[in-house]
Amino acid sequence: MPEKDLPKILYISDVPVELSSAGATLLYRLLEHYPKDKLVIMQGVGVSKDQPRIAGVQYHVIKSPLERLRYTRFAKYLKGLFLAAEVIGSSKTKKMVRIYKPDLILTVSIRLMWVHAYRLSKQHRLPLYLILHDDWLTSENHGLWQRYLVRAFGNMYKYASERFCISPTMEKYYHSLYRVHGKVIYPSRAKGDKVLPLVTDRKPGMEGLKFCYAGSLFTGDFAPMLDTVAKYIGKLKGELHVFSYWNKELLSKYPNLNADHVTFHPFMHATDLMRKMNEEMDVAILLNSFLYELPFRYNFSSKLVDYISAGLPVFFWGPATSGSILWALEHGYEAVVTSQDHNLVESMLGNLQLTEKRFAYAKKIRDLGIPEFSYEQNHETFINAISDRHCEKRSNPAD
Repeated sequence: MPEKDLPKILYISDVPVELSSAGATLLYRLLEHYPKDKLVIMQGVGVSKDQPRIAGVQYHVIKSPLERLRYTRFAKYLKGLFLAAEVIGSSKTKKMVRIYKPDLILTVSIRLMWVHAYRLSKQHRLPLYLILHDDWLTSENHGLWQRYLVRAFGNMYKYASERFCISPTMEKYYHSLYRVHGKVIYPSRAKGDKVLPLVTDRKPGMEGLKFCYAGSLFTGDFAPMLDTVAKYIGKLKGELHVFSYWNKELLSKYPNLNADHVTFHPFMHATDLMRKMNEEMDVAILLNSFLYELPFRYNFSSKLVDYISAGLPVFFWGPATSGSILWALEHGYEAVVTSQDHNLVESMLGNLQLTEKRFAYAKKIRDLGIPEFSYEQNHETFINAISDRHCEKRSNPAD
């Protein structure tokens, strides 16, 4: 479809559209090249100067007056008020619908702004498109209001013109609950991202290997898991480089993450991070949570895409049921530990010392991931879905 005929999108969600982490990056890469005059972003998180956003697109921050109470000791008593604020909605979004006249609303099922997006789409008879990055049903709990919200979530899922799930496991899970199919949109490379050469040779001047980790440290058991990995990397005379948010209070609990062979780096733009990993690192680490095994069944780790683009072999550690690890196992990738047995972790890290093993793993996951996580595939899935409904609406304006 020519750009001039694409539908006007009004994005309403708590997830920012920026190059930062996980769902935010997926949205940025998905929408970055959409026509600037056909996209308005209304998000519940402030726009950060440190995180790149899409140039030329209108960004608006929608915050309830109650927001400052969300992270206080009173929050547990105010869940009903937080929900009521989303049901009532923002006068700013209602005004935007009148002025901008969008053809569709796009939202993400995280926190509660999806409630407002759903209600707004029904009020104005606008198609609703839903992106599901994490399983809201298992990852959030709103106390006494949970039953109402679970019902509202199911109604929204069935009502949406299209549902974009982060993994095939998630799509199958929701189909089993609601008997409607969705489409899969994996995390993907950006349109201009280069796929860098495979990393095979040990970096010069190093006695051991350089491992890198670019995921979260604040998710469940990730910090203690990475502390265990750091312990065995130290025994192998290697280095661990962590590209993640952290604080002194967190690190004080984990002695191996405070060791001399561990280095923490500030936030880096994805392109710069991939280049640094390609030029300086030997192996990437991907963790999935044992503690939060259930929600991780439907999750998919976005950093896997950047690791593959950087040409690195990837060491996976987490439950066999989690989305990313299940994907690796189903495709015959072997650098995976699915047990909490630390001896197996030590053994796999030792196995990665062999150059021929690292080359085989890097090539295997490169061959699997390059077509699977392409920008072109995601873009085609998304554009075809919103274009089909838009064409139907234009053909039947009374619908």
